[in-house]
Amino acid sequence: MLELPYLEIFAENFDKKFRNKILQKVEISSKKSINVSIAGLKESLEGQELKIVFRRGLTLCLQFKNHTVLEMHVTSRAELLVLEGEEASPGLLDLHFSGGQIISVRDPLKRSTFFLNPVQISSTDVLSKEMTVEYLKDVFLNNTRQIRDVLLDQNVIGGLDEAYADEILWYAEISPFSIAGSIPLEEVKVLRRTMKYVLLDAIKQIKKVNFGAVHFVKPDLLMIHHAEKKKSPTGQNIRVKAAAGTRIYYTDEQKLYV
Repeated sequence: MLELPYLEIFAENFDKKFRNKILQKVEISSKKSINVSIAGLKESLEGQELKIVFRRGLTLCLQFKNHTVLEMHVTSRAELLVLEGEEASPGLLDLHFSGGQIISVRDPLKRSTFFLNPVQISSTDVLSKEMTVEYLKDVFLNNTRQIRDVLLDQNVIGGLDEAYADEILWYAEISPFSIAGSIPLEEVKVLRRTMKYVLLDAIKQIKKVNFGAVHFVKPDLLMIHHAEKKKSPTGQNIRVKAAAGTRIYYTDEQKLYV
């Protein structure tokens, strides 16, 4: 999925640009990409005023005046664009707003998905004020799962994907193979600070090159979770382990707690 820092910025930019505008037309090219019929989607959204755009976990959400929420799960390889009417060709999903601008999801593989009024997952967002050391301490207590798996569990911590889980664990110097319940309290405190630092710094760095932009260019921010990099910033070899359909990036300088 599209990573949290990008979702945060898209939510901020789209909210400024489209709040209080009317969604005049909805177009979607694949009925398999939505959880309702195309007719149901259009009936619920067309003619409605957009009230707010926000990030929830790893999704981008648009809430309308009739309280309907459209939740967008955009893959990392898809494009999320703002287009003018005359330059628009059909995307996977196109939202035509008053004023002539369109929010368009371009996904040739059609793996992005959209949910109308989805059932909300009850979890604590990684950047929320509720994500405290005490919360993590309770989550990790007697937890025998590997720390990376815990960080990626959206039912426990909302908003972390594989790339930023690897980045955070590297910065915190904790092996992704550590058992969550074996991590000392002092390291849990470091992990909590690192979560906030890595994500907020990524948002800051992206804004430097993309602030206010509607066509985003992804800066090269990832230090560890990067297929083309062989060394960490500290000069250590970046190791990659394939496991359960995922690729884990780490270095030997990360401490293992078991």
